Amino acid sequence: MKERGEGLPLLVRVVAPAGPVNQADLDAGMEVLRGMGLRLEESPHARLRAGYLAGSDEGRATDLQAALDDPAVDVVWFARGGYGTSRILERLNPEGLRRHPKTLVGFSDATVLHAWAQRVKGVRLLYGPGVQELGRPGVCEMGSLAAALAGHPVEIPAQGPPAPMGPYPVAGGCLSLLSVLVGTPWEPALAERWLFLEDVGESMYRLDRMMTHLAQAGWFERAAGILLGGFTGMAEGEHPGLVTERARELLGPSKPLLEALPVGHLQGKFTLPLERPARWNGVSLRVD
Repeated sequence: MKERGEGLPLLVRVVAPAGPVNQADLDAGMEVLRGMGLRLEESPHARLRAGYLAGSDEGRATDLQAALDDPAVDVVWFARGGYGTSRILERLNPEGLRRHPKTLVGFSDATVLHAWAQRVKGVRLLYGPGVQELGRPGVCEMGSLAAALAGHPVEIPAQGPPAPMGPYPVAGGCLSLLSVLVGTPWEPALAERWLFLEDVGESMYRLDRMMTHLAQAGWFERAAGILLGGFTGMAEGEHPGLVTERARELLGPSKPLLEALPVGHLQGKFTLPLERPARWNGVSLRVD
């Protein structure tokens, strides 16, 4: 595990800027992180609940801003996804993160924070499991998580054309969260990048609508290629192959499309580093 210059293990601040946590699951996940040799802190409002949110917008934004600003914090890690981070983006100031770059870890609703932080130099973005998942058996591929945290290369299996492609940095995340970033100041930069997409609990017509929206907004045209992760919980009779077919129609034949990356809302998920060079070798995507 990569350590700080002063020899101390990485310090993780656990934040909950989206949905309310399950406290037993959060405790179990934090024990897993301690077992990895990490030091942990918990944001003051992390265990609050206000309906479908982990407390008020003000409290969640205050916690997240404090974690981003604190020079002692190495890693800001989402307790869980859900919904709510997009409500507080306009309250966030990137200056502290610019002065003290750190690693941001999370998936699902963390998509919007990754997009917000994409242009901050020196920040490392990991599309990986929420803390409260980590105590559940088989929830993620721990080798990829440890490698990504340490800044080592990660190899992620996928299906795609036999010819090598890239390297391109990766941008993106959960499709339903990316869709609401269109037209906002936080749209991710996509030129010469893979656009990564995944989602959960969406019917095919909704996935089609959101991908069409991105394509009509120019995202597929700007991207160098498409990466498709997990699409779980689709309607009866539907399957991820339908997503691949529609994505290929929107992308056209000239750009690469990889599918079946085990990343997103699924068991055994790999951790996908964003904004790092990612090369397809015909069998796997290697992210350096």
